[in-house]
Amino acid sequence: MKKLLMPAVAGLALVAATLAYAADATGTIKAVDAAAHTVTLDDSKVYAFPANVDVTKMKVGDKVKITFTTDTAGKNNATAVAAAA
Repeated sequence: MKKLLMPAVAGLALVAATLAYAADATGTIKAVDAAAHTVTLDDSKVYAFPANVDVTKMKVGDKVKITFTTDTAGKNNATAVAAAA
């Protein structure tokens, strides 16, 4: 039983660590797409927000810091946004 348990635990730990990795991006908002719930920063990267986030409150020209994760398809999924100095 121990021989099966340890590889399973190690595998789950690796998956959890991969999913938990978050990065930050700071920049000026270049575009807001309310229908798609996305924001594009001045580096041309697009960040998708959950449907319950009102992206219309974000305006072109606002400087923001976005915390995000990237899924296996390469989509940047925003988990937090704050005004940047």
